[in-house]
Amino acid sequence: MELKRHNVEVNDADPFANDWLERKGFATQLTNIIENNKQGEVVIGLSGQWGEGKTTFVKMWQKHMENKEIASIYFDAFEYDYLEDVFLSLAIEIYNYAKVNNLTAKEDYLNKSKNTYHLLQAMIAKTSPINIDSTLQEKLTHDESQRLDISEAIKNSLNFALDNAFEQALKQKEVFKDFKRSLSQLASEASEQGLPLVIIIDELDRCKPSFAVEVLEKIKHLFLVERVVFVLSMHHEQLEESIKKVYGQNIDAHTYLQKFIDYPTRLPKADLSNNSNRRKYFWNQVDFIGLPVRPSQSMNRSYELFLILSIRYDLSYRQLNKALQNYKYLIASLDLNSDYSYPTMFLMVFISILKVKSGTLISKIRNNAATYQDLVQGISEVRGQNELNLEVLQNLIRLSFLTTDSFQGAEHGSQEANFYNNFAGLIGQDENKVLINLVQRLESFEDY
Repeated sequence: MELKRHNVEVNDADPFANDWLERKGFATQLTNIIENNKQGEVVIGLSGQWGEGKTTFVKMWQKHMENKEIASIYFDAFEYDYLEDVFLSLAIEIYNYAKVNNLTAKEDYLNKSKNTYHLLQAMIAKTSPINIDSTLQEKLTHDESQRLDISEAIKNSLNFALDNAFEQALKQKEVFKDFKRSLSQLASEASEQGLPLVIIIDELDRCKPSFAVEVLEKIKHLFLVERVVFVLSMHHEQLEESIKKVYGQNIDAHTYLQKFIDYPTRLPKADLSNNSNRRKYFWNQVDFIGLPVRPSQSMNRSYELFLILSIRYDLSYRQLNKALQNYKYLIASLDLNSDYSYPTMFLMVFISILKVKSGTLISKIRNNAATYQDLVQGISEVRGQNELNLEVLQNLIRLSFLTTDSFQGAEHGSQEANFYNNFAGLIGQDENKVLINLVQRLESFEDY
């Protein structure tokens, strides 16, 4: 069993083959928007919470568009924010796409990109549009015997500086215009069907606030041209916080963000209220994150318990994913020779789910303040399917509160004997530390 996280495989022939959250229909809707906006100059905002699968979805959708011969570029903004130069980062990604696809417009685009980059750097380096110091110095040192009209010198210097600034502004406008034209031509060449080039910007909400906001502004002012459609994949509430960090808490960040988006959309949430969907998603996730699949009867029963508890606690798919990851950590911490006995598996399932659902109860366990009633209150109300496993879990929780003396005389093969054999080292005369140990073991895997 590997601990590393895996990425969902995107099948080239059938991109949504592993679409466990059933979002192919939503991808079709977005593709229709692309096909109905052939002229481009459109920004689609794709919002979703962290951990809802935005990256997986856009990668599946990108491959789906490729199969329909819609040109697209995937840009991971978080991967580039260390460069701190948005224009350079995005321009390079577009050029690399043009180079890989051997577009004839790539050289013109490259030259225009260089001109624009140089101009942007010059604009940053220029601290003041007007500098009269050198002019005055020249007049003062030219002829000391000649009387200098200071006011006239300042006036002439200002006029020269203003004329020069006007010329520079015209030049800047022309350079930017040339860049936009070259990008539009490149986008037109990218698709033989007259469809726009789609540029997906992902992980925007994970970037430094200054970088994230500059991405929005650079797209609006330089990259949003004819034949180009942008898709901003983001957690829009978090991006609004980035906007406030840059422009202050008093700004209406929501209104500001909407200025950049023509089609605001939200990633559909998985419908786990249907138990059949939940079961299908659960087993896909078990396989996806590399958990042992049915290696023993105890493990198989623990998965059934996991499913029932996920229904009882109404876990979202994000919480379900996290709980499964917790379970994976706990299993990985076992001795390799462990037989995966059901007392260990059941209590690991319980702690894994409790960790994402009730920080209060976890805190009580950690501080040895939890009671049996505290822990079984939630699960005792469950009735129906696999009630036997729930009864077993409740009994195991009860046993976790007993001391060594309570297990004396337990018959071999009984639930009490099995429990004691698994946790003998954690059961003392005065205090049973089974649940405390499991919580501590799980929390040792948490981020710093």
